[in-house]
Amino acid sequence: MTPSNPDAPHPALTGALMRPLRPATVVSLRPWAGSRLGGDAGEHWVAGPGSEVALPDGRMLTLDALAAEAGAALVGSRGLAMYGARFPLLVKLIDAGDWLSLQVHPSDANARRRHGPDALGKAEAWLVLEADPGAQLVVGPKLGMTGDAVRAAIAAGSMDRPDCEAVPARAGDVFNVEPGTIHAIGAGVFIYEIEQPSDLTYRISDWGRPAVPGRSLHRDEALEAVQPERQAVLAGSQWRMDGGALTAPTFRLELVAPSLAAASRQPAGQTLEVVTALRGEVVLRGDGWTERLGLHETSVVPADVAAYEIGGDALRLAAVGSLP
Repeated sequence: MTPSNPDAPHPALTGALMRPLRPATVVSLRPWAGSRLGGDAGEHWVAGPGSEVALPDGRMLTLDALAAEAGAALVGSRGLAMYGARFPLLVKLIDAGDWLSLQVHPSDANARRRHGPDALGKAEAWLVLEADPGAQLVVGPKLGMTGDAVRAAIAAGSMDRPDCEAVPARAGDVFNVEPGTIHAIGAGVFIYEIEQPSDLTYRISDWGRPAVPGRSLHRDEALEAVQPERQAVLAGSQWRMDGGALTAPTFRLELVAPSLAAASRQPAGQTLEVVTALRGEVVLRGDGWTERLGLHETSVVPADVAAYEIGGDALRLAAVGSLP
């Protein structure tokens, strides 16, 4: 499906990538779901490889299929350099009514060894949108616990909350969670998450929930992937990012608070941008187009968009995910 010249989009897409795309949300039902997303929805995948978009020619394509046709016009030169003509990000909203499993994600190298040459690992970042009083996040093994002790607990299936380093969940906090980090999202936490376009998750513990199909534990995989010394790193607080942005090897996350002067953005062929409204209505404006995003709505701005602005009043806030 990849065009012979990845810098040239499919002829049917001419002009279609000069304005934002509105991906359909993929709803993921989870046993630990809260009530913020409705029903049993624990996660909303607001933009990712499997998200569908409507094109002017009447087709519905997943963002991965569109990337295969459009190449750099969608993902930019950085996207092609990182992954080829694949959609390079996954953005989720996660509402935890109960604890998520204690888990670890593989690196790219771990993923390829176990799942084949096209597999990707999973680096991610969390932005806490809301947190109930007393809500917590597990950010790694208990400080002072040796690597041998961590591995032994995983192998025995005995790792539990006393073995974990937990911190208060506070709205506006940002955490960088590198592959190999033991982590868990606690009950009462509402999270914006940006990550590599992979959902490889190795469960270490499901906190005693009854085993059900599709929620098995992955002790061998976790033992191979875990980096016992790693802790999730606080990368910002009070809705501000240390250094202005979280720049990881596989993604970049910024928080944009529009004021009277709109924030100017320039994808300019380098990277797509995924924009999610976190507070109130956010307005995107470009050459001949205007896009309005209500609370938690998301647009994908293709790399072919030379420049655009994010506007709104001082109470508005948007997350912008892109490639480093």
